[in-house]
Amino acid sequence: MPANLVDLFSEYGFSPKQKTASEWASPCPFCGGKDRCQIWPDESEGRGYYWCRQCDAKGDGIQFLRDFADMTYAEACKRVGVAPVAHLRAPALAKRKVADRFEASCSGEVASPGVDMALWHTRARTFVGWAAEQLQKAPEQLAWLAARGIDASSARKYQLGFNPGEGGRNGIIRPRSVWGLPPMKGRDGKEKRFWLPRGIVVPQIVDGEVRRVRIRRLDSDRAEFRPEHKYHVVEGSSMDVLWLPCTAPRPGQDVAVVVESELDAILLHILAGDRLHCMASMTSNIRRLPAGVYEQLQSCLCILVALDSDAAGAGGWPRWHETFPRARRWPVPANAGKDPGEAFSRGEDLLLWLQAGIPAGLRQTMRTGQRPEMTSQEAGRDEKAVSIYPGLPQNGEGQPVPPPEILQFYAMWQKMPVVYTRFTDAEGNCIGFDWACDNDWSARHPGAFYEFLQFRDAHDVIWDWLAMNPENRITAKNFLKVVR
Repeated sequence: MPANLVDLFSEYGFSPKQKTASEWASPCPFCGGKDRCQIWPDESEGRGYYWCRQCDAKGDGIQFLRDFADMTYAEACKRVGVAPVAHLRAPALAKRKVADRFEASCSGEVASPGVDMALWHTRARTFVGWAAEQLQKAPEQLAWLAARGIDASSARKYQLGFNPGEGGRNGIIRPRSVWGLPPMKGRDGKEKRFWLPRGIVVPQIVDGEVRRVRIRRLDSDRAEFRPEHKYHVVEGSSMDVLWLPCTAPRPGQDVAVVVESELDAILLHILAGDRLHCMASMTSNIRRLPAGVYEQLQSCLCILVALDSDAAGAGGWPRWHETFPRARRWPVPANAGKDPGEAFSRGEDLLLWLQAGIPAGLRQTMRTGQRPEMTSQEAGRDEKAVSIYPGLPQNGEGQPVPPPEILQFYAMWQKMPVVYTRFTDAEGNCIGFDWACDNDWSARHPGAFYEFLQFRDAHDVIWDWLAMNPENRITAKNFLKVVR
């Protein structure tokens, strides 16, 4: 049964809301905007038309399915009930703007003219160490960080600090020469002095050397002076991105998440640093990447671009899409804030959010110890029936017993024509996965397949159970069939 564009948006979980008799508003599938994507389901000879006022994504139902559901042209035509030849005669839709690409630049700091970098590094190292000590004595600032998912021990690990100011002032003022900076005159003709504002100190440390000192000013101080100046970068600092590598690398399975704020990158690295790289760009409109970071991103199988959920974040996305084909726009969930820090403070499960952004096949191959390496026949049976399924309940013979989540998933699966396919190489090693649902059935039950996949991603035990199934084509009929 053909589906109109509103049905398609609903089927993939975007919940469009009707504004007028002929117009709907929806979250954008491409930039994550909450309600900026307009839908006219009766336009384009019944194929519908959508346009996001935030990121300029546009097209008809066929375009939506090709971009978002990865369907072929023929599959998309069949889904919306249009003959391919007839559609080819229709006027072509306007193409999206082509963004420029990132430039790879030499990483490392470039000394500013007249800066004594040896002295600067010495001062920066001393200041960062002192600020780290001050933070551990500042319960109010530790509580502020904890509300963003960074506890005291993590603050020590990432060498975060706090500048409390001195002499009752909201900062520290020194002669510029103390930090190796050249003299500079202000507009009044007087010598300018060096200012370190009060706030959370976020260093960038590379190979044990402090390359950047950035201070997140206190909101109370911003209310009194320069409210727009939220982050202060200490003069002489490197402006390279912050790159936090995966702590348990798996060659050939790299995944990265990109955010704007360094504190957000640290938060995600705390939550999932053993699974992915975390990068802070510090701005949505970054144009150059250090060569080493550029190469790392090129090798990633998935890049989740979680720039802020605002117009600037949407504007910075196209460059990622043009440079890295495996990049995916992945802002925090709607109504959870504009960045991971806000989402965490509102109770959002960010680890689940990250896992949901990684393609199912890659997510499965990233797991350790999930696929049985040998059957019971290969391992040999013993009298005690030792389990090879740690963490799962078993019967008296050592066979796994389906836990409640598996039985609930099985009950859902029995009601829908879903096929799970495992792809293997010549040696039997898993190289990918695919979930498919009959299009006609999905059209008659909008949203059901999406809810099914959401339940799957919310329960790791489902992936554990699938890994034990010996079949490469799994349906509800053989889902409970596992081997010991």
